[in-house]
Amino acid sequence: MGLVKKKAAPETSPAGPTGSEAARDPLAALEDADAAVRRGAAHALGHAVVPGAEAALARRLQAEGDAGVREAILTALARIATPDAAAALVPFLDREDAALRNAALESLQQMPAEVAAPALLPLLDHADADLRIFAVQGLGSLVHPGDSTFGRADWLARVMERDADVNVCLAAVEALAEAGSPEALSSLETLARRFPGDAFVAFAVDAARSSFRGG
Repeated sequence: MGLVKKKAAPETSPAGPTGSEAARDPLAALEDADAAVRRGAAHALGHAVVPGAEAALARRLQAEGDAGVREAILTALARIATPDAAAALVPFLDREDAALRNAALESLQQMPAEVAAPALLPLLDHADADLRIFAVQGLGSLVHPGDSTFGRADWLARVMERDADVNVCLAAVEALAEAGSPEALSSLETLARRFPGDAFVAFAVDAARSSFRGG
């Protein structure tokens, strides 16, 4: 009887069968026990149109303890950049984890203005001053592809004219100065009148005036 060569066993990916499963169903793979598989699933969802991806990524982010998977999820949501993706990130601005709060804000800032702004604007009226500051910082960094000011100057001017918390107003001054929005000069004067004895306000207003007027 002649010798029969054995067939070679099929090669498996480093992730094994679970990795194959992740490629087939990234939504299910987000809950895999292997962090590498969860990270790969998040990456896949950021590069494909998968119904329900935004909600699934947000659910995973709530419980995720691996820094690499967190980063992959946040990157995926920023890349998906739909209104649902922006809305999914907003609740993380209220988390006690400062690193997660800042990362969620950065993901929002990477989205187009027309997507991120509607998610951030309601926070300007939130009872929590810290969330209002996050909204100000987020809105101040957004750039519309056709107009670098779009509604930003108006939104932040409203903050300076109406917000009762001086720290929120100072965040608005800083955002406007960094964005270069001299059309808000009148609102700066309003802010100075609202807090006439505050040295920080006086300094911030003077610095913004200087930046708008070229020093």
